[in-house]
This record gives sequence, C-alpha cells and structure tokens, in this order.
Amino acid sequence: MPPDDSARTQSKRVLVVDDNPDSAELLRSLLERAGHRLLVVSSGRDALTVASDFAPHIALIDIGLPDMDGYKLTSRLREQAALSGCRFIAVTGHKSQSAVARSIAAGFEAHMSKPVNSAELLASVASTGLNVR
Repeated sequence: MPPDDSARTQSKRVLVVDDNPDSAELLRSLLERAGHRLLVVSSGRDALTVASDFAPHIALIDIGLPDMDGYKLTSRLREQAALSGCRFIAVTGHKSQSAVARSIAAGFEAHMSKPVNSAELLASVASTGLNVR
C-alpha cells in the first residue's frame, strides 16, 4: 500500500551536516520530536556519499566543516539529481549581515545562526513551499 501523502507532507527527511556533536544532537532531538526523519553526518564527504540515497527534503548545513566549507558542499549537493527539490539552510555561528548575504549568494534559501531558535527552525522545516517527494 502506498504511503499516505498527507503524512509525507508533515514528516520530512532532513539531512544534518554538522561536525559539532552537541549541535548535531540538538538538531536531531528537536526535529525527531517534531516527527521528521533525520540523517546526521559530520563531514562534507559523508554528506556527498549519503545524500542521493536519503534524498532529503531539507539539508541543514554547517558552514565550518572540517573537510570543505558548507558553501562548496551545497554547490556539490545541488548537482545531484536526487536533491533537485531539496531546500538548503545554512546553520552557522556567523551572524553578520555579510555572512547572511554570502549564504544566500551561495545558494542557501535561509541562514540560521547558532544557537538556532527552535521555533524558527521548526517553522522553516515545516514551511509549505517545499517540493516534498
């Protein structure tokens, strides 16, 4: 029996890419409690390996990763056909207007500063403008 479309629009697949274990666990806990399906990785290389199979609706990407920055990772993920409907959100400690502008210019739809506002994050993940597969 095919999955119920209404359930799919409420529960999203979210890829979290963050090398800080505490930050990643906070995002995981918050989003799983909200009913979303999570895959958490700690490097750009790992994200590139798993993203196509996981086909996330949303990718929360830290800018300061150990092996490549989040800008380059987002560019490389956007090249994957399975992520054509994915929404990319920068999650970073950088809060300046220039950091926000750089995130948007790099292809992120949103920029969230750490520590992330829980209500803002949940609202962004639940937003209706997503191409949910």
